Amino acid sequence: MTRIRIRPGSKLSAQTNPTRRSKSDRSTGGRLGPALGSRNRALREPAILLRNDRCEVAMGRRPARCYRQIKNKPYPKSRYCRGVPDPKIRIYDVGMKKKGVDEFPFCVHLVSWEKENVSSEALEAARIACNKYMAKFAGKDAFHLRVRVHPFHVLRINKMLSCAGADRLQTGMRGAFGKPQGTCARVAIGQVLLSVRCKDSNSHHAQEALRRAKFKFPGRQKIIVSRKWGFTKFSRADYLKWKGENRIVPDGVNAKLLGCHGPLANRRPGRAFLDATA
Repeated sequence: MTRIRIRPGSKLSAQTNPTRRSKSDRSTGGRLGPALGSRNRALREPAILLRNDRCEVAMGRRPARCYRQIKNKPYPKSRYCRGVPDPKIRIYDVGMKKKGVDEFPFCVHLVSWEKENVSSEALEAARIACNKYMAKFAGKDAFHLRVRVHPFHVLRINKMLSCAGADRLQTGMRGAFGKPQGTCARVAIGQVLLSVRCKDSNSHHAQEALRRAKFKFPGRQKIIVSRKWGFTKFSRADYLKWKGENRIVPDGVNAKLLGCHGPLANRRPGRAFLDATA
C-alpha cells in the first residue's frame, strides 16, 4: 500500500506514479507525513491511499454546520458503536473548583436559546476563552467555571471520494450509514451550557467572559444572572437566613439544608429540634 498526498493544483500523474518522489520527500528518506507541512495543512489536504488499484480518501473533519440540526435519535458510544474518537473537551471544571460554598456567592449562566447539536470542539473553545479572560482580569484563584453539558452523541460520516476519476470507483449509497467521526452534545432551549461562580466584585468580569464564550457556539445564547447562591439550589435571601439559623451545612460547592425529618439519634448536639422547613 502506497500513501500519496495530493495538493490542490497538482497533476493526476502523481497518483498513478507512486515511485516518483518530490524534493521534500527525498529529504525525509521516503517518509510521508509531518515533513510535508504543518498539521493544519495535513487536515485540509486529502490523503490518497492506493490499494490494489483502488483509490481511497482520508478527508479532514466535516464542518459542524452539517450536524447542527437534531433530527435523529441519540447515538451514544456503546459496545455496539465502537471506534469513537475521544471528545476534544476533557476538563469540565476550571479554576478554584474546591473552594467552599461560602467563598463564591455570585453565579451567572450561559443559556442556549436553540435546540441544536453543540460539538465537543465548540465546548472546548468556549471553555478556553472564558477561562483565559477570567484568569487575566479576575485572577486564576477568583472564580470557578463549570461546563454543564457533555458530548455523548456520536456523529457519523460516510466517506466519499473526491479525487479525479472517483465516479468510476465509488457510487453513492454504498455503506451510507457512516462511521463515527466525532461527538457532540444535544442541547435544548433553556439548557445551561456554562456556569461561573465568583465573588460579587468580579461579577462584571464573569459576564464579559461568558459573552466572549458565546462566539464559539452556533445559534443564539443568553447570559442570565442567577438568583441562587453560587451553584446551590437556594436563593440568596433564604441561604443567608438559614445560615443565620445554623441550618445550612456546607457540602463542597453545594450545601445541605437541615430539616425536621429523620431519627433523633442522627442529629448533632444542639440540633435535635428544628422548625419545619417552609
